[in-house]
Amino acid sequence: MQSPALILWLLLGLACGAGRLVAAASATTNSLGMVFVPVPPTTAWFCIYETRVRDFGAFAATHPPLDGTNWNQALYHGRTPVSAGPDDPVVNVSWHDARAFCNWLTQQEQAAGCLPAGMVYRLPTDAEWSWAVGIGAQEAAGSPKDKNARLPGVFPWGRQYPPPPGAGNFADLSALNFFTNWPHITGYRDGFVTTAPVGSFSPNSLGLYDLAGNALEWCEDCYAPGHDQRVLRGGAWINCGPKSLLSSYREHAGPARYSVATGFRCVRASAP
Repeated sequence: MQSPALILWLLLGLACGAGRLVAAASATTNSLGMVFVPVPPTTAWFCIYETRVRDFGAFAATHPPLDGTNWNQALYHGRTPVSAGPDDPVVNVSWHDARAFCNWLTQQEQAAGCLPAGMVYRLPTDAEWSWAVGIGAQEAAGSPKDKNARLPGVFPWGRQYPPPPGAGNFADLSALNFFTNWPHITGYRDGFVTTAPVGSFSPNSLGLYDLAGNALEWCEDCYAPGHDQRVLRGGAWINCGPKSLLSSYREHAGPARYSVATGFRCVRASAP
């Protein structure tokens, strides 16, 4: 049974600019063109893509200053462009910046009548992200730290390592050929030196793209009780694994930290 707020949001999606319903309410698109799908058994709807440069740009244009610098001109070691296109995942974004984007988008869409008062945009929880990547039922209770890398041999694309062709955007032969001295996945080529446009690789069974590689994704949670660092999931274009690409792997960093490998993904859910 869907909540009244969720039902209202689905109906409002029909009337809001780019908003539309797809395949009998299996997906909905917001005013920025961000597409959301349900992730059972959670009540959160995940954006199928990592937040793009063009999505974040609509927010950043009116919200300086940000923790992250050069989010629209990200450079690896000051020279190599990262996420140079509008459909690449935004990087150089801190946890604070990602949360501020979610709050801004909530306010914008509520003001436009596209999002009911009972719903918000936010970062996913660590547990929700695990369900999105397909391991929610396999993980034991505990903090993200307790669960870190505890499911060996389980990757977002399956159990094969090295990953099969088209599995995602990782440290590969394309990067090796560009940088020359570069840790990489032996024999794997994704065709991108740094980030790739979102949706360039196959989605998982829920329709979610880039849960493996491209950009690390901030989650809402602290890494451990009493720990001020926040969780990052999914690996990035700089990772060659295998540990860093496990579905259960958690990176963690301070909430003001940003880098050319850190981005985020939004969810829509009922307000707490």
